[in-house]
Amino acid sequence: QILNSSCMAFSSSILSSNNKIDDIAVFGCGVLGTSLCQQILKSNDFDGLTVTGITKSTTKHESIRDAMSNNNRFRVLTYEDSIKQGKTFRNVVFCAPPSGFDDYPAAVKEVAETVYNGEGTMVFTSAGSVYGGFDGETVNEKSPVTSDAPRAKRLLAAEAACPGIVLRLAGLYTLERGAHNYWLGKDEVAGREDGLINLLHYDDAAGACMAALLKQRSKDESNIYLISDG
Repeated sequence: QILNSSCMAFSSSILSSNNKIDDIAVFGCGVLGTSLCQQILKSNDFDGLTVTGITKSTTKHESIRDAMSNNNRFRVLTYEDSIKQGKTFRNVVFCAPPSGFDDYPAAVKEVAETVYNGEGTMVFTSAGSVYGGFDGETVNEKSPVTSDAPRAKRLLAAEAACPGIVLRLAGLYTLERGAHNYWLGKDEVAGREDGLINLLHYDDAAGACMAALLKQRSKDESNIYLISDG
């Protein structure tokens, strides 16, 4: 859970009356969330909208503000402060990783109920790993998922808790971090010589989140998208 029970009781009472509705919230301001906030602030499609980064603690707030060049359309809050201020948002992107939560699906559900007001779009960043291990087969949104692995099971439950659009991201990377650095550091790599790794740059993943924000959730088609650099 993100909050303790007393704070949750407080959030329920304040959200039931006199809500203050803001434009876009990005829950989780790591590498992906920071890139997303930067791109939104620069995009003509979101011109004039405010962007709020929401984190679990204040540890990185100063560096996050610096990354936004102290743009007056951006602010960063802890989740608890956002709740205390009675803020809800038309558009929400949940891009915090599972590693920071004891119960990831419950965290997504809680943000959907206390941060997202249902007027715009909520986007959840999942992972392409839910499709399991295929031996060179082509995978798309209609491919079967695996619920055997605990991580995949947790991601699928989190997807179900999102009342909006789900983006299943390939392995994220930058020049300095990602699967390629792991493999390059190995003297010998087990596996097929023609094996491929599906990757996605953090900036491209952020761009996909922006595209999802511009697309309203469909009632007639799937709202799950597999995102990869190719």
